[in-house]
Amino acid sequence: MSSGKSLTFYGLFDEVDSIEIPILQRDYAQGRSEESEVRTLFLRSLFNVLTVEDDPERHPLDLDFVYGNFENGDNKIFSVLDGQQRLTTLFLLHWFLAVENNQQSDFKERFVTSDSRSRFTYKTRPSTTEFFNALMANNFVSSKRKLSVQISDSQWFYLSWKQDPTVQACLCMLDAIQEMFVGKSDGLFDKLSDTAHPYITFQFLNLHSFGLSDELYIKMNARGKPLTVFENFKAKLEQFIQSYDQQWPDYQLVFREGQVDGFDYFIHKIDTSWADLFWPYRNTYSDDNTFDDELMNFFRLIIAYQYLLDNKNSPVLLAKAKSDIFGLSGRLQAPTLSKYEELKCFNQNLIIRLIDMLDLIYNDGLVGNQISPYLEDQYYYSEEKTFKKVIWNSASYDDKLRFYAFYTYVAKNKDKGQLSSWMRVIYNLVENTIINTADEFYKALFAINELSQFDTSILVTFKGELELTGFVGAQVLEEKIKAHLLLKSPEWSNAVVGAEKHPFFNGQIGFILNFSGILAFYREHKHCDWTEELDVQYFSKFGQYAKSASAVFNLIKYSSSTIDYSWERAVLSKGIYFTEKTGGRYNLLSTRETRNNINRDHSWRRLLRIGSAAMEEKQKYVKAVLDDSLFDPKNVATSLMLICNDALENSDIEDWRKALIKYKALISYCSQGFISLAKEEIILLSESQRNHYHSELYTKVIEQELALDQEQIKPFCRLSYQAVKSREEYANVLIDNWLFNGNDYSITIEFYSGSFLIWFRGRNSSRFSDSISEVLTNHDFELVNTGSKGSTVNGNRVNKKLSHTSDVIKKIFNLCLDLQKLTCDPIK
Repeated sequence: MSSGKSLTFYGLFDEVDSIEIPILQRDYAQGRSEESEVRTLFLRSLFNVLTVEDDPERHPLDLDFVYGNFENGDNKIFSVLDGQQRLTTLFLLHWFLAVENNQQSDFKERFVTSDSRSRFTYKTRPSTTEFFNALMANNFVSSKRKLSVQISDSQWFYLSWKQDPTVQACLCMLDAIQEMFVGKSDGLFDKLSDTAHPYITFQFLNLHSFGLSDELYIKMNARGKPLTVFENFKAKLEQFIQSYDQQWPDYQLVFREGQVDGFDYFIHKIDTSWADLFWPYRNTYSDDNTFDDELMNFFRLIIAYQYLLDNKNSPVLLAKAKSDIFGLSGRLQAPTLSKYEELKCFNQNLIIRLIDMLDLIYNDGLVGNQISPYLEDQYYYSEEKTFKKVIWNSASYDDKLRFYAFYTYVAKNKDKGQLSSWMRVIYNLVENTIINTADEFYKALFAINELSQFDTSILVTFKGELELTGFVGAQVLEEKIKAHLLLKSPEWSNAVVGAEKHPFFNGQIGFILNFSGILAFYREHKHCDWTEELDVQYFSKFGQYAKSASAVFNLIKYSSSTIDYSWERAVLSKGIYFTEKTGGRYNLLSTRETRNNINRDHSWRRLLRIGSAAMEEKQKYVKAVLDDSLFDPKNVATSLMLICNDALENSDIEDWRKALIKYKALISYCSQGFISLAKEEIILLSESQRNHYHSELYTKVIEQELALDQEQIKPFCRLSYQAVKSREEYANVLIDNWLFNGNDYSITIEFYSGSFLIWFRGRNSSRFSDSISEVLTNHDFELVNTGSKGSTVNGNRVNKKLSHTSDVIKKIFNLCLDLQKLTCDPIK
């Protein structure tokens, strides 16, 4: 095939009388609606070469081999075996540019026979042949409408042709050509027809000159499987790599002496070492027994990194990445090749980064069919686990940041001794910064890239006067302080790292630095170079608080309910520690529930984070518990209950706080930890807002107290609580199920505007007996008419003079005692 003749499409018709797509070929596929990616890439290649500024040293775009054979007969009819798609598109492009450049007569002279038949035609269907003949024979005047519509509306166009797949595809391709070339086509027909200095060529090959049989033609034309997305991407990427003539890094191949360029290195590695790397992971993402999808997912992430870094100073281009590159929760989109080209993603820096990452992950080969790890301890970064997430496209924003940080460091530093220290800091920063959006991811990525530029070790970098954005400032401050401590001595290093690795703290131990006085010292002096005497003192306090806090959070890592919320109740005894949400709502931090609560937004981790004056003020209440003489880190649950019981005797603590301290059920009711605090009411929220069921704190306390001795509410036989779902209703305690003299009586207790309402009701309010009325009057119950206007029916009785829960409970017990003296008949 090396003897093929280089021709233009225009010049090909000097060699042949006509071109025919034989019946054994498929329909025209490049114009199918679902082939937009292939179509766009091919047309863009043609457009770029035709519209580029003239350069005396330019080379034509070569479209590879077109081969076939001449049919028997006097006419030289060339039957195409391979090249059908390219030739059909070139033919349609010549026609369009001839129309746009008012050169249809020149076009017909070259491409139409004397009897007005097209010299390029299909034998696959008669309708296809008729369409090409009609398109060539008729003059066409273009308008701004879509070409497919203009052609379909022409008098010569038969509607039945729309059922022909090739005709449909031609119309679709003409629309695509129009969209890309319209308004930019001046002079392009002359360029296409220039055979002396061609712009687009292919290698023409007559296979009969090799004595090949028709059977072999058919075998060579076997359709087989279409190229995968990855195969198309790989081919295009190799074209890009080959086009770069800048200096490459020092790439070497074991079988070739000296340096090789990026192209030679890439095309060899992609089919050898890197293929071996991905082969064991070939069914991670899909079950097709290839690694195409997995490698494609990997490529997409590296492209995303490079695109963001290349455009970090362009808010417009960064915004495009949110829709074109990233999907939900940080998953990567699958942009088409044309989209990547449109975004200008491909450049030499990308290829260098891609090669570096693949070589680093390969790391001299696999070990037991897994990537060879750089780290012995995988605590801060799990190399294979993260790699599998990347090629599965399930990597979170956090995973993507750690993946980038890890291999960026390895690429720059031959000495891997500080790799674990680097990843420890990255882990702490990422873990303790909420990164849920693309914007947050961008900032963190740029921050990591900035950190990677320092020549000093990560601890020395943080010990210096580092200003770092992209991560939560509190964690950056904490890492700066810890860098001083870790560099101070092995003892400090072990103590700090040991505290960080507590599964609840996950690298955030600023509160321990605060409680031990280290934070205050650092803020005043900007270093931790204190005296030996102070070092002993600070080290002792750090160890004490680390031990005590670890003991507490060992118990409540998953839920405080296991110790009856005694931790929250004990801290509340020292002060109001709640974190604040909008609308007067606060969180008790009593649950690890993340629904309606962004992870780590309302949690002990948030409250224990340094950097906020408000939070550090509330941290004092935590410290007060750990400093309490009753607290015992060896017996946490019991000691916390002792602190709670002691608080109940403290007259300085408000009643509502005592209620929460005394009754674990009040905290348990708040399944997501939310409570609403207002001047005259405290609402316990079963979920996050009042449009779900909620209860009122003081009436809930009364329910708890009455439940302790239900004998004292007789003659009533049932006690329950009525939660509500709107602000217009009042949650209440209901005492009911007493039948007396044909009437069913109940007591309802509500809290309203700072005082209690105790309602006594009968199902038939007009039949209150004299004896019951007398008892109610004796207990200061007033008659309230709740009937319609003008009604004379006796209403309900209400007592509204009480303002304390103990008074209400005493009133209920005394009332029930007097009612018991009347004859009762409880409902069964």
